[in-house]
Amino acid sequence: MARGAIAKTEISKKILDTFEGSFLYNDGKEIRIPYTEDGELIQIKITLTAAKENVSIGEDNAIPGEISETKTVVDTKQKIEPTEEEKQNVDDLLKALGL
Repeated sequence: MARGAIAKTEISKKILDTFEGSFLYNDGKEIRIPYTEDGELIQIKITLTAAKENVSIGEDNAIPGEISETKTVVDTKQKIEPTEEEKQNVDDLLKALGL
């Protein structure tokens, strides 16, 4: 069975049940939803395909497989001080390097 076949069948059924007069077309590859717009009958055509790669919400500009950068904005007015642990780590590193 093709990837997503069960999901596409279930989703198609929900769409057909939701929109009165909707029907399958083109050997079941399309869903057609009739709609009257400005007095004219039109059909909205829907085709369902399973995504090759899953993505997360907010990744709409990322190309699958692409490494994207995340940038953090820091308020430059706020003075940031190192913690005591960070200061100790720097001291230990300097001693280890003989500096």
